[in-house]
Amino acid sequence: MHLTRRHGLTFFLTLAALGLGAAVHGPAAAGSWPAGVTSFQSKPNGAVGAKGNLSKGAPMDLGWASNSSVACFPGTERVNFGGNHVLYATQIPKYSEMKITVTPDDPKLDLSVYAYTISSTDTTHVAPNLPSCVSCEAGYDQVSDSNPGAPESVKLVATNHPYNVVIGVAGVKGTTTGAYTLKVELVTKETNDAPSANLVPIVVDSKAGQTVETTGKLETGGKIDISFASNSQVACWPATENVNFNGNHVLYRTTIPPQSEMIVTAEPTDPKVDVSVYALMIGSKDTKHYPPNSPSAVTCEAGYDQKKDSNPGAAEKLKIQATTHPYNVIIGVAGAPGTTEGAYKLKIDVHPR
Repeated sequence: MHLTRRHGLTFFLTLAALGLGAAVHGPAAAGSWPAGVTSFQSKPNGAVGAKGNLSKGAPMDLGWASNSSVACFPGTERVNFGGNHVLYATQIPKYSEMKITVTPDDPKLDLSVYAYTISSTDTTHVAPNLPSCVSCEAGYDQVSDSNPGAPESVKLVATNHPYNVVIGVAGVKGTTTGAYTLKVELVTKETNDAPSANLVPIVVDSKAGQTVETTGKLETGGKIDISFASNSQVACWPATENVNFNGNHVLYRTTIPPQSEMIVTAEPTDPKVDVSVYALMIGSKDTKHYPPNSPSAVTCEAGYDQKKDSNPGAAEKLKIQATTHPYNVIIGVAGAPGTTEGAYKLKIDVHPR
């Protein structure tokens, strides 16, 4: 086993060090990361731990994080990332979920964490030099901007592609020193769990000032690759919420006129069935790009249970708006969590703004 030791980072070599169940397997093999980035290999269906200190990092220009093609955290939350940043790099395999947790060693130390995915061959785009990424998640105190001693976590998900992952541990409010423990847990599924459905949207005619209702069944659809939704060019829901959309999907296509508002509601007819709903607004002449082949969208909204990821029988609703142009709208009704059967009602209400 070949290990790297950079910037004071010490990798744990025994299971007893943190009770992690896996040791670090050395530097990542894909490419050469810039100076200041410590690379390591994550362990499929295992965990890796490391010790670090903010004193080995440096402050960072945070403009990249609120860029719409990154969307990691808003500019109003920069106070939570205003100290030194220490960067790490690893890889997430396809059909995997990665949980990243940073815990201060000192109860007086306040930390935040972020992680983003980029191409598995990209080792050059490291924050703040990050024009775009596949997805980015951040963990910080969103209530009071101050929770010293508390751990912060983020989750990343990969479906049918592996990605390189860059992890940032940041001090808050100018904090430049302090020890912490970094833990990276990885769960990898078998490839035969991969979604493979090839869905065609059902056309629904909607017009301003009218409400259209239709019924459907999840069993007429299928599971699809939902990584499109957390792509920064779509931004429909974060990958951490994929559990609300990992069942069967049924797709619909309709239109929204200029200066209109569309309210979409999906409601199970069986109180034991749990559904979510989403809608992508795309070009008025675009009839080819629909999930999972959705590289971008004018806007995308989703309705799902954001509190406990389970609310069978409840209706889910979303709202989209058009201004000076008409658009095609792709609507998806999805089973949650993992639901593949069940009837529902879909209501599309379009009215002038």
